[in-house]
Formats: sequence, C-alpha cells, structure tokens
Amino acid sequence: MSGDKLNFFSFSLPELTSLLAKERGEPEFRAVQLFEWVYRKSVTDVGAMSNIARSLRDFIDERFVFLDATVEQRVDSSDGTRKYLIKLPNGQKVETVLIKQPNRYTLCVSSQVGCGMACSFCRTGTMGFIRHLDTSEILAQVRLVMSDAAQYGASFSNMVFMGMGEPLHNFDNVARATKILTSEYGFRISPRKITISTVGLVPAIVKFRTEVPASLAVSLNATTDEVRSAIMPVNRKYPLNSLLETLRTGWPSYLGAKKNKNQVTVEYVMLSGVNDTPQDLQRLPKLLKGIAAKINLIPYNSNAGLGFSPPTEEWAHCWLRKLSESGIRTTIRWSKGPDIDAACGQLATKEIRQKRPTNLPFLEAQV
Repeated sequence: MSGDKLNFFSFSLPELTSLLAKERGEPEFRAVQLFEWVYRKSVTDVGAMSNIARSLRDFIDERFVFLDATVEQRVDSSDGTRKYLIKLPNGQKVETVLIKQPNRYTLCVSSQVGCGMACSFCRTGTMGFIRHLDTSEILAQVRLVMSDAAQYGASFSNMVFMGMGEPLHNFDNVARATKILTSEYGFRISPRKITISTVGLVPAIVKFRTEVPASLAVSLNATTDEVRSAIMPVNRKYPLNSLLETLRTGWPSYLGAKKNKNQVTVEYVMLSGVNDTPQDLQRLPKLLKGIAAKINLIPYNSNAGLGFSPPTEEWAHCWLRKLSESGIRTTIRWSKGPDIDAACGQLATKEIRQKRPTNLPFLEAQV
C-alpha cells in the first residue's frame, strides 16, 4: 500500500461501483470501463484510459494505487511444469505453479503465506500459518503468470486453488478474487474452469455453495475418523459424518452424476499402508453414497520428505478400477514437477519453514 491510497486490485466490480457512486456520483458503467482497461487490456496507466473523463482519471490517480507483486524466480521442470517464486509487496513470498498437462496448462495459485492446517503429509504445513493473502495478492499471481507464459507462447485454461494455504480459511479474499476472475469485465474465466480445494471447513463449505462462483474439491484422504484425525487435525473439529452430510446437502446425487455440472471433487492422497488398505477401498464408495462426487486419487509424492510412501502403480490402478466399477467417476492425478518441488504437497518457501505447530487454536475460530 502507498500512503492512504487504495489498491485497485483489492476491489470487486460491485465494490468499485459503490465507491465511485458514493464519492463521485459516477454511474455503474464507469466502474465497468475501469475494469475493462485493467483486466481486459492490462492497462494500469490511468492517463492512457482514453474513454474516461479527465476529472475521473485524476480521481483514480489520487485515490488508487495499482500495487503488484513481482516474480523473483522461475524454475522449469523436465515435464514442462513451471514454478514461480513470487515476492509480495511487503517482501514475503509465495509459490505458484503452471502445471503442464496433456492438452492444456493449469494454474495452481496460493491463498495464504504458509498454512495452519498441519496436515501431516503436506510440506506447506511445515511453514505454519503466517498470514492470509489479500485479494490483490491472489490476483497478482494470475496476472504475473499470464504475462510470463505469453512470452513463450503458453496460456492456461484452468485454475486451481491448491497451492500454499487453505483457501476457505481465507474465505472473503478468495471469494472476492474468484468473482473478479469470473467477471465478464474481469478475467472472464468460466466458473467451471476454477476449482477451490479445502480440507473440510464445514461452515465455509455451506457459504461456498451460494457465494463462490467455482467448483469445490474436498481433500478427504481417509475413510475413518481415527486415521483422518491422525493425518488431518481439522477432522477433530469437523469429523467425517459432519463433512459428508454437508456434501450430501449441497451436492446430492439425485441431480445425476453425468448431468450435474457442479459435482464435488473428492481428493484422496494415497498413503501406502495408512489410508489405502483393502478395507478403505470398500468403505469409500459407501461413505460417498448420496453425494454427486467424482474421485481424484493422488498417489503420495515421496519427494515431500515427510515419512510417507506412495502406493505401487498397480495398487493405484486397482483402486481406480474398483471405484469406477462402483459407479463413481474416478481418475488418478500423478504428480507434476517433482524435480522442482512443485508437485502436490511440496510447496513451501524454504526460508520460513518452521516446526509443525503442536496446538491448533485456529480451529476454534473458523467461520
């Protein structure tokens, strides 16, 4: 932030419209024009906004700053994935990944500096929770990668909030950023192309259904409360029954698995000998009964170095086959960018990794 100026990138279109109406009596289309200049044309030089009156341009110049982040480092993987170390205006850093997939690129963004959820299989949790990213810092990742990728002829079609942090712990900023990303005057990304992942913050999932224009992914990772609580402390506050009943209410299977455009993705990180037993395989379809869900199996990435092992490929494919036979759409997501520490569960800026927290007071203050 610069002095008392407001960061333009922190405002949704309705918020900007309200501010201009209140302080200047401007009609709604003025906010739309500003959004189009900034997000559609990538112009932040107010003087170049030729269809906006000089008096309004002067007001914008005096009232707002276009504060942005910078790319400190880019690292390329042998599989085409690229990881960015992004320096925020206050000097803190987050990691963002442009994932190379067979027919497209997917952008994986961070929502927090660090993470307080302390999942035992995720390296980001070793950082602890530092702070939430504000709306502008989430959008900065998108703008920076868009600009950089264009230089080597690439662009992404999909986005996932699966980088550093728990997105629904930072609900307001993630929701506002998503509305700007999907706005026809903003980035114009289809809500169906954006997926937001959560460890299972039940009250926030309830709000998500009506307030966030995106798809939901829930990191389940166990079929019993005993195992889930051991590897995901959030389960102690929001156990499986509470989480699954919330999903049945919001994503009921009677909508039809193939016809329902708003299926919830159930992410299942497979930890050899921990949550991938034959008994787990039998229980999982029963747990998801009544939920319009698809399953994304994620063999653990041992490069995270946290003491777990992945299943064999044969066993992962057995799960894929059995779950598919049970009538649940199932895929396997193999790690991308493991050679640059960009794979699932690996993101953590090295200079601020710290001892895993032993108590989790954040759970008492969840939305």
